[in-house]
Amino acid sequence: MKRPYYLFSNGRLARHQNSLRLERATDARTPGRLPDDTGTPSGEMTGQKVPFPVESVESLYCFGEIDINAKLITFLAQHHVPAFFFDYFGNYTASLYPREHLLSGRLKVAQVTHHTDPDDRLALARAFVRAGLHNIRRVLKYYAARLNGASDEVADAESDIDDLQQQARTAADIPTLMGCEGQARNTYYSTWPTLLGTAGEAFPYGQRSRQPPSNELNALISFGNSLCYTACLRQLYHTALDPTVSYLHEPGDRRFSLALDLAEVFKPVLVDRAIFRLIKTRQIQPKHFEDRLGGTYLSESGRKIFVEHWDDRLRQTIKHRSLGRNVSYGRLIRLDAYGLVRHLCDPVADSYEGFTMDW
Repeated sequence: MKRPYYLFSNGRLARHQNSLRLERATDARTPGRLPDDTGTPSGEMTGQKVPFPVESVESLYCFGEIDINAKLITFLAQHHVPAFFFDYFGNYTASLYPREHLLSGRLKVAQVTHHTDPDDRLALARAFVRAGLHNIRRVLKYYAARLNGASDEVADAESDIDDLQQQARTAADIPTLMGCEGQARNTYYSTWPTLLGTAGEAFPYGQRSRQPPSNELNALISFGNSLCYTACLRQLYHTALDPTVSYLHEPGDRRFSLALDLAEVFKPVLVDRAIFRLIKTRQIQPKHFEDRLGGTYLSESGRKIFVEHWDDRLRQTIKHRSLGRNVSYGRLIRLDAYGLVRHLCDPVADSYEGFTMDW
């Protein structure tokens, strides 16, 4: 079975005898912003070569300093393997997105038509927000039930989010809809220190900050959201959808905005639950962060812990309500994308609702 590969080592990734091989370098990493930087992996090549079969690779996540060449890019494209790159601080920076291998002119026309029609676009944007806010509400309810004693702060947040859900249902345009979603998410994040209990005492929130993250909790959210975005993008690659044509987020240059739409649905399901689990079990602690360039970031050891849990989470299965069989969390994203495909082809008979948690 194919799976993602996460590369934290520095080194050179190359094609070798119709497969892949990572030649490791020493782990002395640098931020890559020095004037004399050569662009090659930090440290010296160790001579250690780690082969792995390309047939088992669904995608590559490069967290180390990885040197690649044109032959490798061509080889990955032939095997439909996308690669995602992260900088020294764990920020998502780029995707190596192979040429689409699943094409549908009819779907492309329907996708663009739904974007250009204001009513059709608003209906889909509402569906993304509705599902995302429902999942936020479920996470809030799940952890609020585990508090030792009632919390007025959490109760007020639940009431505010319920009001914003109602406003989102009748929002007249995309900016208003995104405003409702943003307010609900900020209200939700403000409850996290309370929901985390004693384990959260070391993780104050303050307010949402992204570039750079201002504290440990913001660093976890940003890193998790990057992983969710790339997970959605790699699942979109296995459909005939164009990832640059979106509905909630405005399409633009240098980003796959449909993956951002889909990520709104799954961030509460995957990212937020992962963060709560890692903090409550104390697998992630303040020692796993470092302060650099005015921001707070996960250290390499912290990113490894998060990614290991993330990969396990995507492999976990739940009983799918409609299919009546177990489906992995990673597969749920693709099924949601298929639901969008069905909507675009026949919005009356099979409208898109977005995945919602019921536990």
